[in-house]
Amino acid sequence: MYQVNEKSTVHGLGTPHGQNTPHRMPSKYGLNYTEIFSNLTRQLYPTGRVWWLKKNSIFDRLHQAINRSFIRVIRDAKLTVDSTFPDNDNFSIQDCELWEYRLGLISNSSLSVEVRRQAILRKIAYPLGVKARQHPLFIENQLRLAGFDVYVHENTKPYKTPADVIALSIGNTQHGGVTQHGLGTVHGSLGFEVIANLDTPNESFSVGSNIWATFFIGGENLGDVATVPFSRLQEFKELVLKLKPAHLVVYTFINYS
Repeated sequence: MYQVNEKSTVHGLGTPHGQNTPHRMPSKYGLNYTEIFSNLTRQLYPTGRVWWLKKNSIFDRLHQAINRSFIRVIRDAKLTVDSTFPDNDNFSIQDCELWEYRLGLISNSSLSVEVRRQAILRKIAYPLGVKARQHPLFIENQLRLAGFDVYVHENTKPYKTPADVIALSIGNTQHGGVTQHGLGTVHGSLGFEVIANLDTPNESFSVGSNIWATFFIGGENLGDVATVPFSRLQEFKELVLKLKPAHLVVYTFINYS
C-alpha cells in the first residue's frame, strides 16, 4: 500500500489523491532560491522553440540576476521586520545598539545579545499594565530579570537605619563586618550607598528623620551583601530609579566588583 510521506505529491505515478496528499509541485532537494525561481520561470514561458530557455545562457543568466534581486529584496524586508522587535534570533548587536540609543538605555558590550534584547523588550513593553508596580516583589523581579542578583526588602515598623540592620554604630565606624567595604563599593548618606535621584556613584542625599521613606536592596536576607559588576553600576542605578516610587530612597548593601 502506498505510504504518503514528505516527498509525496499529486504528480507522482501511483500517488493517491486524498486530502492528506500534499498538493505541491515536485522539487529537488538541495536547490537554492535562484534555481527554484529559474525553474518556475521556465514553466511560465510558452513551449515554442523561440522561448527555449537554455540553462546558463545569456537569457537564463538575465533571469538569475533578476531573481537574485527579488531574493535580496525579500531577505532585506524580512531583516527589516526582524530588526523592528527584539523577539527573534536575527536581532543583531547592531540592532541592540540602535534601539538602546533610541530608548535611552546604556549600551554594555560585555552583556550577551539575549540580555540586551530582554532589556529592550522590557523598555518597549513598559508599563505592561501591572497594577502592583510599586510592590517590592515587582521591583525585585524586574531587577533579577535584568541579570542583577539582588533582593528588595521593605523598611517596616519599627523602621530601621542601615546601622540598625547590621547592628553597628555608624557614628563610631564605617569599617565594621562585611557590610559596606567590598571591592569598588562607594558610600553615600551615613556611610552607605544610597539611590535617591541620581545614577552616579557616591550620591549625596540625607534622609533625615524620614526613615519610613526608605527600603533596602541587598542579598537574600536583610543585611546580606549582594554583588553587582562595577561595569553595570550606572545601568543598575538607572533601573532602580525607574522602578522605585519617586519619593522613596534606597539603602544598598551591595559590593560593586
